[in-house]
Amino acid sequence: MTQILFGGVVAQAGYRRILGRRATIAGGILGSVPDLDVVAGWIGGPVLAWQQHRGISHAVPVALVYGAALGWLIWRLGRAGGGYGGAPQIDRERRQAWMGLGALACATHPLIDLFTAYGTQLLAPFSTVRFAVNAMPIIDPLYSLPLLAVFLWGALAKMPEVPLPLRFTDRPQRAARLALSYVLLYTLMAWGAGLHMEDRARRELAAAGLPQAAVAAYPTLLQPFWRRLVADRPDEILVGFASPFDARPIRWQPFARQERQDAGAAAAVAAVLATEPGRVFHWFAMDKLHWTVLADAAADNPGGHVVEARDYRYGLPGDSALGFWGLRFRLDAQHRPLGAPERLSERPPPDAGGFRQMWHGLLGR
Repeated sequence: MTQILFGGVVAQAGYRRILGRRATIAGGILGSVPDLDVVAGWIGGPVLAWQQHRGISHAVPVALVYGAALGWLIWRLGRAGGGYGGAPQIDRERRQAWMGLGALACATHPLIDLFTAYGTQLLAPFSTVRFAVNAMPIIDPLYSLPLLAVFLWGALAKMPEVPLPLRFTDRPQRAARLALSYVLLYTLMAWGAGLHMEDRARRELAAAGLPQAAVAAYPTLLQPFWRRLVADRPDEILVGFASPFDARPIRWQPFARQERQDAGAAAAVAAVLATEPGRVFHWFAMDKLHWTVLADAAADNPGGHVVEARDYRYGLPGDSALGFWGLRFRLDAQHRPLGAPERLSERPPPDAGGFRQMWHGLLGR
């Protein structure tokens, strides 16, 4: 939804003068095109979804090309349908405007995805590296609602029925530019809040005698300030939750890194990483995985193991503290996989208690 609004407002800010309110609607539709890659998950399940979502359709160079092509197609269809008249110069301007609108709407989609923790392949197919700036949650009302108001204004407000000067901008177009400036400043503020929390966590850990830690501050729900703090230490992962508005020391919950302390567990994890699902999940999570190795209690697998991998970039206090989702593998006594992995899902359902917990955590109550 946010990508639709952002694409529409970007188009409204740049192309409303020549294309009118149709620019806002078309920008919204084109801004959602990169996310058509979610179809891979519907067809092939979670592993294929992890490979394809935010893949080549989200690569900025590729999005510029297919976005311009889609803009040209819109211009061509409108021209063939008799919707565009006027002099050849006007026709060329409209063609350039539609191609520019398409390229901009499609290419800005992965750029705003970059500021979430999920990871986006900005350089595919030339590189499979996933880029992520842990600034924003997937959904944030303070980010999206201003875009929604400006989008609706631009989609509903008619243009004046007079020839327009070259530098003409009406109120919806000026509002769109103002909204984009607000979004930029809000994103930078959120990014700064995350960096501040990472620095604070490092200082608190060092003061506690735990200086060897790679710290990341992940956004949680609906706002960028109450952060999920993860300290990756040689033999354990520490998880805590705090906000810049809470001066109390961060309370850390430790989770042992079993595969770094037990040779048998390390061998089981290595066997999982040698499988295609294990390799893909490790790549998708950008190496942010916690592993649990258990003896398989099933009677048909004596000496076997169950290996659980959880993506620890996402989670909330309680049962999901280690992560919302992961994969569970069964291995036999020789560490050979038994069938396809099972998907783990431990995300709590939204309820009043969860929102209250977030609010209290945000304000330090």
